Amino acid sequence: MTSNNERGVALILALFLTAALSVLAGSLMFLSQSETYASMNYRMMSQARYAAEAGVQKAGSFLFDTTQYTKPGNSGADLLANYNYTSSPVTWGGRPVVLSTTAGASNYPVNAVITAFQAAAQGQLNAGGTTVSYSTTARLLSMQTFDPYGGTPSGNPGVVQLWEITSLGTLTGSRTATVQVVALAEQPVWPANSYGAFATANTCGALNFGGTTDVNSYDSTGMTGNASPTIVNSGGNVGTNGNLTIGGSVDVYGNLYTPRTGVGNCTAGSVTALTESGSAAVAGSTIPLPGNIAYPTPQLPSPVPGTNTVSITQSNVASGCTLLGFTSGCTITSSGSGATQMTTISISAGGAPISLPNVSLSSHVTLEIAGNAAPAQAVNLNSLDLTGGGTIAVKASASNQAVIVNLVGKNADGSNMDTVMDFGGNSGGQYSNNSTCTGCSQFDASMLQFVYAGPGNISMRGNSGAAATFYAPNASVIMKGTADLYGSLLGKTVDNQGNANIHYDRRLSHDFYVEGAQSLGTFTWRSAS
Repeated sequence: MTSNNERGVALILALFLTAALSVLAGSLMFLSQSETYASMNYRMMSQARYAAEAGVQKAGSFLFDTTQYTKPGNSGADLLANYNYTSSPVTWGGRPVVLSTTAGASNYPVNAVITAFQAAAQGQLNAGGTTVSYSTTARLLSMQTFDPYGGTPSGNPGVVQLWEITSLGTLTGSRTATVQVVALAEQPVWPANSYGAFATANTCGALNFGGTTDVNSYDSTGMTGNASPTIVNSGGNVGTNGNLTIGGSVDVYGNLYTPRTGVGNCTAGSVTALTESGSAAVAGSTIPLPGNIAYPTPQLPSPVPGTNTVSITQSNVASGCTLLGFTSGCTITSSGSGATQMTTISISAGGAPISLPNVSLSSHVTLEIAGNAAPAQAVNLNSLDLTGGGTIAVKASASNQAVIVNLVGKNADGSNMDTVMDFGGNSGGQYSNNSTCTGCSQFDASMLQFVYAGPGNISMRGNSGAAATFYAPNASVIMKGTADLYGSLLGKTVDNQGNANIHYDRRLSHDFYVEGAQSLGTFTWRSAS
C-alpha cells in the first residue's frame, strides 16, 4: 500500500538547499567585494605612502644640497649666534626651527630659504591614472659645530644637523587616502684620521704596499721632547673603498676596513678586499664597511697663493725672508759653517694666514712655522719641493699649537700641477724642538697637517722621516726610500713600494674631524586619513 505522508518532502529539501546555496552565494559575493575593497584600500594607501616618501626624499635632497641650502655660519643673515642649539629641538627666537611647505608654518631666519623649501619639497605625482600629492615639514632636532679639518676659507666652523622630516602623501578623487611618513635626515661627524693609511679609490690596488713595509702604531699623547715613541705591533689599521694589494715582506699590524669582500685575484669587474703575495700578511681581520666612505674635498683657500717659484739654497738663504715676501715676523738663524752649516728661516704670523708660492728648499735649510692654538696656524702654499734635502718644521711654545699647510697645486694657467709636494733627498717634516714648549713631542703628528684638494701627486721618497698627517682624498700618495711616516695618510691611492714604514699616531683618532655622509633613515609611517 502506497503512503501519501511523504508527499512534498523533496520540495521542502529543495527549498532548504536553495536557501543554503543562496546564503553561500551571498557570502561569497560579500567576501569577494570585501577583498576588492581591501585591495583597493591597500593600493590607495600604497600610492599615498609612496607620495609621502617622495616628499621625504625631496626635502632631504634640499637640505643636503649646498647649492640650495647653506647651513648657519658666523656671518650673513643666518648667524649661529642667533640659534639655541644646546637642547632639542633647536630654537630660533624662542620657537623650534621649522621649514614647511604650509604657508605661515615656517620659523626660519632667512625668507629665501623658506621660499626655496616650499618650491622644492611639495608637488604632485601621477600614479596609475590618478594624482597623488605630497607636502612636507622639516624640524631641526639638533645642530653641532666643530673645527673642520683644514678649516674653511670663510672661517666658519663645521656644522652638522639632524632634521626630522614629516611628509603627508594624499590621494584625491572619489575616494581619498592620506599617509604620514616621518624620517630623519642626519649627518654625523667623522674622524679625519682614523687609519694609518686610507685610500678613497674603489679600484684594485687602491692601497698598494710592497718592499719591507710595516704598518703599526704608537700614541704621542703624553710624550715630550725628542724621545722616541714606543711602537707596538697593533693598531696599524688601514682602509680603502677598494682593494689592498700587499707583497714582499709587508706586515699590516691591524685590521683592513673595506666594503669589498673576498681574497685573491682582483680585476676591474670583480674588486676583492685583499690580494696577498710573498710573505705579506694582514695580522688583524677584514672588517666590512657598510659602503664606500666619502671624505669631503677640502675647500681651496681664498685668495690662492702665487704660482711663482722661490728656491732657497745655502747661497741665498741670508735673503730668505725677503725672497718669501716677509719684511717682519721672519728671522734667520744659522749654526755651523761650510758643508755642515744649518740655517733656519723662522716665520711667526700670530695666527694670520701665511701665503707662499712654490717653495723649494735645499739641503740644510729648514722652513720653520710658529704654531698657533685653535684654530691652527694656516699656511696657504702652492707647492713644496724638498728634493734638495730641505725640511719643514713647526715651532711651538705650547702643546696645543699646530700648523695646517693648505696645498693648492696650481699652475700659472690654473691647471693642476702633477706633483704638489715632494719629500725627496734627506728631507722631512717634524716638530722643531723648543725648550719653551712644555709637553710637546717631536713625534706628535697633530702638530703638522697637510691638506690638499687636488688630484696631483704627493711624493715621499727621501731618506728622512716625517711626523705629520696628510689629508688628500683626491691625490695619489707615493712612498719610496726609507722615509718613515709617523702619523696618518689619506689619499685617493696610496702606493708604498720602498722600505718606508707607517707608524699610526693613535691620538689622531680623536683630534680631527670632517663632515660625515648625509643619509635618510629611521622611516616610520601611519595612516592619517
